[in-house]
Amino acid sequence: MKIRVKYFSALRDITGKTSEDLEMPDGSTLGDLINWFFKQYPKAQAFKEELLVLVNGKSLDWSYVLNGGDEVAIMPPVSGGGGVINTQLDLNKELADIIHKTATQGAGGVVIFVGYVKGRVDQATVETLEYEAYEPHATSKLLEIEEWARRQEGVLDARIYHMVGSLKPGDHTVYVFVSAITREVAFRVARDALERVKHEVPIFKLEKRSDGEFWVLGDGKRVPRSRG
Repeated sequence: MKIRVKYFSALRDITGKTSEDLEMPDGSTLGDLINWFFKQYPKAQAFKEELLVLVNGKSLDWSYVLNGGDEVAIMPPVSGGGGVINTQLDLNKELADIIHKTATQGAGGVVIFVGYVKGRVDQATVETLEYEAYEPHATSKLLEIEEWARRQEGVLDARIYHMVGSLKPGDHTVYVFVSAITREVAFRVARDALERVKHEVPIFKLEKRSDGEFWVLGDGKRVPRSRG
């Protein structure tokens, strides 16, 4: 049977590929594929404890028996947040819409978080920050987190957006809006939603700096880019 394997971020550099098709024996499991992957690309062992693997966009146990046509995405820790966008958001328009829709429901305020590209990291100058997303699964996960936020007691609206593409210092990267009955709820849910975006959404970033290129993984861990 044929399985499509896709690689992201630092693993794409290690493999030298964005994807490949594998012929595997019938009855092979996800664990069999992962074992093959580490034997084929031993440098990927550095990410073994933090590897993120999705089959057709879902996280499954390694005992899962693969089917012909399955798409397996193998990724390092994510960096990513309604959905993935490639143009800067109009903050005034979005805010006005949220206030219009929630003021009559008892909302007392909106917490807004806007992330943007840093111009300096350590002692280096950042030139660009390049974001890529595993779609449509990144948008699906962002919408799932949005829906979770809206279900929290006291929340009247929640919206999350994440930029992709090549961004310059000062460009916006992620937006989180939470409107709630009390400010305590709005701040708490906005913070928790942002943490989920950072750890659960398959969005990756490559930092191009005056001292080299670095993949940014998980909670700010930086790995120098290397190929092959």
